[in-house]
Amino acid sequence: MSFFRSGSILRLVLLGYAAVAVPLMLGLIVAAAYVDQLARHSQVSVFHSANATQASRMLVEHVTALERTARQLHVLGDQGLLEVYESRRAQLHQTIDDLQGLRPAHREAIEGLRTREAEAYRQLSSGDAAQVRAAVEAFGQLNGAARAVLAESSQLIADSVAEMQRLADRTQSLLYWQIWGLIPAALLLGAFFATLIVRPLKRLSGAIRRLGDGDFSGPIAVQGPDDLRALGRHLEWMRQRVVALENQKVNFLRHMSHELKTPLTTIRESSQLLNEGVAGTLNDEQGEIVLVLQESSIRLQRLIEDLLDFSTLELDGPRLQSERVRLDRLVEEVCATHRLASRTHGLDIRCALVEVCAQADRDKLRCVLDNLLSNAVKYSPTGGRIDVSLQLADRGAVIDVRDQGPGIPPEERRGVFEAFFQGSARSNGPIKGTGLGLSIARECVQLHNGTLEVLDADQGAHFRVTLPNAWRDCSDAA
Repeated sequence: MSFFRSGSILRLVLLGYAAVAVPLMLGLIVAAAYVDQLARHSQVSVFHSANATQASRMLVEHVTALERTARQLHVLGDQGLLEVYESRRAQLHQTIDDLQGLRPAHREAIEGLRTREAEAYRQLSSGDAAQVRAAVEAFGQLNGAARAVLAESSQLIADSVAEMQRLADRTQSLLYWQIWGLIPAALLLGAFFATLIVRPLKRLSGAIRRLGDGDFSGPIAVQGPDDLRALGRHLEWMRQRVVALENQKVNFLRHMSHELKTPLTTIRESSQLLNEGVAGTLNDEQGEIVLVLQESSIRLQRLIEDLLDFSTLELDGPRLQSERVRLDRLVEEVCATHRLASRTHGLDIRCALVEVCAQADRDKLRCVLDNLLSNAVKYSPTGGRIDVSLQLADRGAVIDVRDQGPGIPPEERRGVFEAFFQGSARSNGPIKGTGLGLSIARECVQLHNGTLEVLDADQGAHFRVTLPNAWRDCSDAA
């Protein structure tokens, strides 16, 4: 197999073409040779049979003519007829010579005709009446022998036809065997070389598809012709390069997030101190400015935490710290953290929760809920309402988050969970999101074998989280 894997695709295609074409060409050559042999044999057989039959008929005519001349000589006694006999006798001997050349297998029987005729001629030449009479009577046997030669010549035609039929049947059988043998062999060889060509192309296509899907985990090794293996090496180099760039990006996001988090914490603490009146009592306008400062710092902190969560998932891989969690309490806690920002926009967050517990990672579920509520606050109009519900269904715990914002167009629903995706709807506030929140939320939900989906809604957006491993008895859950 290593021989077929070496070289280029062009060489492999040419080898496949030769492997398929050469046996077919050999089959055609053999078939042409057998057909030519059949044609030549038929031609020779027909020629010999026709000449032998014609010579046998002439032999019968000459013997008949000699018999007639002998009877005339016996009746008339004219010695001039003997000269006529001798002339016709010479023609008879010439015909006998031709027949011996055309039918060597019957040489003795034909030579017997010559001997009998020679005896009859001797008797005719003697001039004795009794011997002439005996010669005339001998011509009856001579004529019968000549007719027997004619009958054998006619049988020779039938034998030649039968021999040609046998040769034709053998040629036909050979052609059939060639057809039944060469065509499947050619198909098998064609399939073999097609597999040798198509298999590495499929592997190459699969490797390109994996790269397009963002799977850079496994090395790319393409076997096959040299040019495809070289292309595989180029793809592997590209994969390693993309992995290196991805690691650099994740490290950059992690370092940048940590660097931004420190001064942002200082801003939040300072604004909190101002809001508490540590630096003096604030008037209404100053208090409103401090609230805006607090809200903006909280939103910036969430953006930075999204970057941290995204970099952690990308670099460290998905990990769960599973424990028993009271989902209703967790949802209420997350809603409480968003009430400050919601009051700034005049929003009303309403929770309809039932007591439900689940085996889950508390921090990752908090991240999911925080991102969903943050988006709901961000896109809801002033004075709007956000509904959060929790219930236990057959398929597990179901968390619904609905808002009254512009909603998500159907054409954007498939891409809304992709990293860095920015929809067409505009948010309320000067700070634009990173497009990582829903992507991180979906990753966290999928780690719990759950689903995060966008549902149809009459107004606004409707997100639903389903967690399968949930129950109602929460006596031992935190």
